Amino acid sequence: MLLKFNKALKTLDKWHDALDKKQYEPLIKVWSGPKGTRRHLYKGAKSKRNHHFLSDGERRLGIIRDSLPETVNYFEQYPLWDIELCVRIAIDMGIKYPCDEEGEAYVLSTDFYCLETDLNDKNLATKEVARTYKTLDSLDREIKHPVSVTRTLQKLELERRYYEDKQIPFVLETDHNVSVNCAYNLKWSKGCLKYIHEIKHNQQPFFMSFVEMASLYFETPLQEVIQRVSHRLGLSYDDGFGLFQWGVWSHQLPIDLDIKIDVFKPVPLLEVA
Repeated sequence: MLLKFNKALKTLDKWHDALDKKQYEPLIKVWSGPKGTRRHLYKGAKSKRNHHFLSDGERRLGIIRDSLPETVNYFEQYPLWDIELCVRIAIDMGIKYPCDEEGEAYVLSTDFYCLETDLNDKNLATKEVARTYKTLDSLDREIKHPVSVTRTLQKLELERRYYEDKQIPFVLETDHNVSVNCAYNLKWSKGCLKYIHEIKHNQQPFFMSFVEMASLYFETPLQEVIQRVSHRLGLSYDDGFGLFQWGVWSHQLPIDLDIKIDVFKPVPLLEVA
C-alpha cells in the first residue's frame, strides 16, 4: 500500500499556522487522545497555559520538568514535523511507517520538546532537548506481547534517529526517574506560587535555618520544625510553610523527593556533603 500524506500535511499546516500566531497547539489534545486511557490537563507554572498529557506518567514528568530550574519551557505532544525524514528513516530501518487503514500516514509526536538552560554555562545558553516517556512494563517482553514491545522499540529508534539528524539530544524517561512520590511532592508544593512573591525575600535565611534545624531535630515532625524556624526568624507559621513549599518546588532545599512529604512526620532530608 502506498502512503498518502493528505491528512498529515493538513494537520501540520494547521499546527504551523498556530505557531505563526505565537500559539502552541499540541498535536494530540486530551479530548482527542486514545479512548480508555488516563488523560490530564495541567496548568504550567512557566508556560501559563494548559498542558495536555495522555497518561499519568506524562503528567508526572510534566510536573517534574515544570519545577526544575533549568527548564525554560516545554511543549507536549510535539510533532515530528519533518514527515519526509520520518518516512526515510523508517525505510532505512526496514519497518512499516505508521498509517491508518486507508494508507494515510500518521504524524508522529514526541511527549516533550523542552527548552532548557545549562546552569553550568556562564552564558546560561538555552538548548533544545526532546524527551519521551515510557513505562518500564511497556518495554518488558514478559509483561507485554513481544510484538507490542518490538513495535514500541522500533518507534523509539525512529524517534531517536530523527532527532539525531536534527542534532537535538533525545532522552528516554522511565519510571526510574519519574517517581509517583516526587511528582506528588512537587504538585503539593506548587500552591506556594500564588503568593511566594510576597515572602520570597526571606528565602535564604529560612533555607539555611531550616536545614540546620531539620538536621538537629531529625526525629521531629516537619510541622514542628517549620514552627521553630518561623519563630526564630520572626515569621508567621503560614509564611514559614509557604517558604518550605517554595524550597521544595524550586529544588533549593535538600529534600528527598522520592519519599512522600507528611507534615506530621520527620522531613526526609538528603545527605549534604
